[in-house]
Order: sequence, then structure tokens, then C-alpha cells
Amino acid sequence: RHFSEGWSLQVLQPQQEHGPLAALVARLESEFGCLVGVNAYLTPPGAQGLAPHWDDVDVFVLQLSGSKSWTLHRSTVHAPLPPGQQALPRYSSGDLPLDSLSKAFLQPRLSSGDLLYFPRGTIHYAPNRDGNSASVHLTVSAFQRQSVFDLSSKVFEEAMSEMWEVDEKLRHALPWRSLAPTSTEYPVLCRSMATVFSRLAKALEGEAKTAIANKGRPRDGFVAT
Repeated sequence: RHFSEGWSLQVLQPQQEHGPLAALVARLESEFGCLVGVNAYLTPPGAQGLAPHWDDVDVFVLQLSGSKSWTLHRSTVHAPLPPGQQALPRYSSGDLPLDSLSKAFLQPRLSSGDLLYFPRGTIHYAPNRDGNSASVHLTVSAFQRQSVFDLSSKVFEEAMSEMWEVDEKLRHALPWRSLAPTSTEYPVLCRSMATVFSRLAKALEGEAKTAIANKGRPRDGFVAT
């Protein structure tokens, strides 16, 4: 009933029920070095499933049946950052009003067998403009939380956890009122933090040298000394 009323159907992770698709996902994960997700969409004739939005993943769209008319935009006025700084956001957006979007830079119409790629943060929407045929497509998503920022955050967390266990100084409380305005202890605290960051940087340089010597194989862990 919902489909006949214009509702789109979304199937999450269809590779769990389809062997060849599961094999494709496994191959992509091996090549990309990250988790890969898949969703399937069935859109009724003349309908549109989702409002304009951007995702926090890179997207590959594979049209299986029927057609879809995609529209891609680079920015919106409904964002905390100005248009020139909205590339590659960390999180997905909510629904975006059409009148808030920049001029479309690509408007491809996908037919069965066509493939479309767009990077994380690209604003998109895709109505089925064919009033006679339903549309079926897959979205293959990759590279979620795979930025230098995410890796740096994880490395910092892991390295600091290891340093915590071997360096008693890191377990000391902050100096009294060191974060208060005009505190004389604040510059001392900044220098202490700089020393910690310097130790981490040296440890990472050592990790890079070890990886080169081991032909790209990382160690199980490292401690900044």
C-alpha cells in the first residue's frame, strides 16, 4: 500500500542475503581498507525518496533498474560554515531546503547499469522522473571516519593511554588555578603540553621509520618516551 502511495522502500545491508553482493563488499573492503556498507532503494514511478542532504561517507550509486535523475550541489546556506569551507564534513546533514542550495554542478540521469560516484559532503537528491517505471538502485558507501583527523584522534588517544601507564607526571593534577584568567601557571602548562606533543611526534617519526624498514608493516603499538 505504501509503495502505491509513493513511498520509497529502503533495504539495509542487502549483501547479508545476496552472496555475489557480499563478495563485492568483501573485495571493496580489502581494496579500500575500510568498512563498506550497502543500501538498496526501490522508488515508485514519479516519486522521490529523500530530501536534499549530504552524507558522511563517499557514495557509489549503481542503477539496477529503471532510472533516477540526480542533482548534485556543493554548498548550502543552511550550514555552520560558509560555502567555501563546507567540503568533506564530519557528519551527515538533515534535510535541506531546495532554495538554500548553491547552483547544481552535475545533473546526471542514471539508467540501468550506470554508476555514479560523489565524495563525502556532496549535497544530492534523486527523484524518479519516469512516471511509468519504478527505479531500483544500490548505494555503496565507504570511508566513514577515515580522515587524517580521525586517525590523529585515535593515535593520540592510544599513545596517551600507553604514556599514562609509564609516566607518573601525566597522572598529576593540573597546577592550582592554572586555567584561570591571567594565571602565571598557564604558560607553564602550555609548555608541558608542547613537550607531550613533541614526544608523540617523535614516536610517530619512529613508527614511520620502522614501517619503512618492515616494508609497510606497522608495529602492534608504540610508546612515546
